[in-house]
Amino acid sequence: MARKMEQKRCKREYTFSIFPKVSTKRCIDNHLLSQVVTNHGLCPNYLKRYNLRECNCRCGEDADDGIQHHIFWCPLLDSCRSLIRPGMSIAQILQEKNKTKEVKSILNFLYSHQQDIFEEEL
Repeated sequence: MARKMEQKRCKREYTFSIFPKVSTKRCIDNHLLSQVVTNHGLCPNYLKRYNLRECNCRCGEDADDGIQHHIFWCPLLDSCRSLIRPGMSIAQILQEKNKTKEVKSILNFLYSHQQDIFEEEL
């Protein structure tokens, strides 16, 4: 029970850091962007948390392996990045169409090449 409460708190804090104010004018209508603002989806920390898959990013650079690792830092996805740089906020990226398009492209690449990017834990 305590673990679930902690997971919910972390999830709220992550999304709150991107959108500190609730707004009915904001709509995330894309499943990939939804994953970006909730830190859910095809990333090892999410897959492990819900016992879906035991894996890590092959780059080995981030023990957390959250969605931001793949968007900003993973060297295996460097070729997908031209506009997005570490230090940018997710909110900043979502406000610019070209950067939003690039995030979608990064995550689509991650989905289609996951066998090359993730390694299963033994």
